[in-house]
Amino acid sequence: MPKGADVEKLGKLNRILEKVGNRGIWIRELARQTDLPVSTVHFYINNFLENVVKIEDAKIGGFKHSQMKIVKLKGR
Repeated sequence: MPKGADVEKLGKLNRILEKVGNRGIWIRELARQTDLPVSTVHFYINNFLENVVKIEDAKIGGFKHSQMKIVKLKGR
């Protein structure tokens, strides 16, 4: 298997992240919308997109949930 990023997968992830803007998106929802496994989304975020995205704990009802992560593009 070739090492490195699959340009098609990176393109899918970038399109969805651009679309959601500064709201961010839950990692599982990002996986669903890109039709990629959650583990693949985590891998690409942590290895190829770490310089352009930030990962935050989800906030629901004013409480942080450390098990749920929101991904946002930096600079938004």
